[in-house]
Order: sequence, then C-alpha cells, then structure tokens
Amino acid sequence: MRLIHGTCRCSGNMMHYAGATDPGRVRPCNEDSLLILPEVGLFAVADGLGGLDAGDVASSTALAYLHDLCLAQHTVGGADGDNTLSRLDATIAAVNSRTYEHRLALGKNMATTLALVQFEPDAVLAAHVGDSRIYHWHEGLLTQVSRDHSLVNQLCEQGALTASQAKQSPQRHIITRAIGAEPNVLPSIKRVAVAPGDLLLLCTDGLTSMV
Repeated sequence: MRLIHGTCRCSGNMMHYAGATDPGRVRPCNEDSLLILPEVGLFAVADGLGGLDAGDVASSTALAYLHDLCLAQHTVGGADGDNTLSRLDATIAAVNSRTYEHRLALGKNMATTLALVQFEPDAVLAAHVGDSRIYHWHEGLLTQVSRDHSLVNQLCEQGALTASQAKQSPQRHIITRAIGAEPNVLPSIKRVAVAPGDLLLLCTDGLTSMV
C-alpha cells in the first residue's frame, strides 16, 4: 500500500489530504484507482467492476480522462451556482463517453464506479456513479452523502428489502449505473456545506464491506 498525503489551499482554505489503495483480500489484481488533484480542488476514487473483463483498466482509464479534462479546463469548480454543477455533470459525461469508446476500441466488457468531490468556497460538489461512497464527518457525526446506484439499494428504497437483508443478498454487488457501461450515464451530484474541522471520505466497497 502506498500512502499519498499533503497539504494544499482549496478555495481559500487550508486542507490536509491523504489517499491510499490496496488490492485487498479477494482479488490478486487491484481494480481501484484514485485521483488527487489539489491544484484544482478535485479528489476521486474509482472501482472497476470485478465481474467484467478489465476492471483495473476501466478505473485507471476513467481517472486518467478525468485528470486530463480537469487540468485542461482548470475551471471545473471555478464558477458559482448552477453553472458549477452543470460543468461537473458535463465533465462526468465526457469521462463516461471516452471510457466507453476506449472499451469498444479494446473489445473489452469493462466499466467502473466513480466518486468525486470538487471543492468550492465553504462547500463541495459531491458526485458519484455506482456504489463507491462519499461520507462527511461534521461535529462528531458521520453521514453518508452518496446513495448507492445498486439493485439492493433500489429494492430497499422501494421497501422490498430491509437493510439487514440487503447486506446478505446475493445481488448486493449488482450496480445499476457505471462509467463506461453505456454511451450515456446519469451521475448523482449534490452540493454539501463544509466547515473547518470537517472530514470527507471517498471509498470503494472494499472499505465499506469490511469497515
């Protein structure tokens, strides 16, 4: 495991960041990837779908495209209001499109989750596709910001499954949205207020399943 950490100034505020990835105990290949771009206030994780051909390629490809787009624009979070959200939505759409095209070019059946935060003054835009999660620690309370794009979560929201049944369901690894799976994707994006002392955690299901 390699730990990446540092301190940066995002939207006028000093911030500490850290990231690490590990293959875990199930698969020999690490299908998770992370992206740390403190210069533009963007942080992301991606988890390649393990049941498909090339999960590691899918996650690294998606974050490589996200890296290039963000550095080229350098304004993903630079505007106020709905323009910022629309810009991030367009960025994720472009990442999905390019990952899908790369999938077709390779002839692989591959896709990946994506969870990211984009910093603004006193807030972050939190966006995700799939079941990689975003958590917010504020005043001693840990809140799950994202809602899994998964079959069991959909069934829970419909009242067809309880939370305890969902944890044991053989369908718990089926996700309903992924980057690169289809030509178009619908991310979930919300603005979350943050304050000094808050923590944000982005993680894949390898962490949430164990911890």
